Amino acid sequence: MKKQVWGIGTLAMDVLMKVDTLPKEDGFCMVESTEHQPGGSGTNVMVQMARLGAACGYTGAVGDDKLGQCVLESLRQEKIDIEHMKIKPGKVTLHTEIVVDRTGAKFIMLNMGDAFGALKQEEIPQEEIENCEVYYTDLLPKEPALAGLIAAKKAGVTTAFNMQVGLETMEGLGFSKQEILDALAYVDIFAPCAEGLYALTGTQDLEACVQILRPYCKGIFLFTQGSKGSVAFDKSDRKITIPSKKIQVVDTTGAGDSYMGSFLFSYCLKKKGLKASMEFATTCAAYTCTGMGARFSPTWQEVEHELD
Repeated sequence: MKKQVWGIGTLAMDVLMKVDTLPKEDGFCMVESTEHQPGGSGTNVMVQMARLGAACGYTGAVGDDKLGQCVLESLRQEKIDIEHMKIKPGKVTLHTEIVVDRTGAKFIMLNMGDAFGALKQEEIPQEEIENCEVYYTDLLPKEPALAGLIAAKKAGVTTAFNMQVGLETMEGLGFSKQEILDALAYVDIFAPCAEGLYALTGTQDLEACVQILRPYCKGIFLFTQGSKGSVAFDKSDRKITIPSKKIQVVDTTGAGDSYMGSFLFSYCLKKKGLKASMEFATTCAAYTCTGMGARFSPTWQEVEHELD
């Protein structure tokens, strides 16, 4: 069965630790609870789209460890096609440890393991990518994700690049600043995190950011700003600003992933307008913040009235 969305990007298992307060340097905190949940920005985005009703497939590499088994099972339960997921014998699956306090503030410790980066370019499902409607990536791991992006763009597939980490982290994972900028030629929707955006452009002025990036990318720029809401610039550089929703925050983990997944679902699959899709994505992201963990994202039945 043809998939509407195909993704190549990050995946992980999250170890969530709820604490009374985030400690300062040399400080202490009390761990109130610990639980394991599937996560990873790329798979979180895919899960949000699948829960809204999109037919999704994903490619990534996991180890043959218990963490890898949990990642695969979590995707299977969400009805995401895992036929082209790769299991690397003897390797460790990427995982994170997320510490969250009572206000929802957090920090994340990333253990890359050695399975995730072992995905090879020749292991990507070329036919699936060329025949889907939307190709989603955070450009990690580098060679296979970039090859998928280029193949999708050449096939006329809508492409989305969600740069979820800062430039320094991307450089540590093999990308130079210029390589990221050059990749934008194949991107229809570019959604960088604030840290990555500011490092790429050298400014925090969003209008200036767009002018600096525009020679590289002819598509839509989508900037999420947490409690400040989100800002988009269409292909004509028309600016649209959507405020965040006022809610009681439990945990902000995964809110950006929920936003991205629901935006792509609304804008690319349901063909709604840019503003309407941003409003819908804001609602889904707010929902995610009312529960614990990156996968506390809504189903279609829970938010379908937002598309009426």
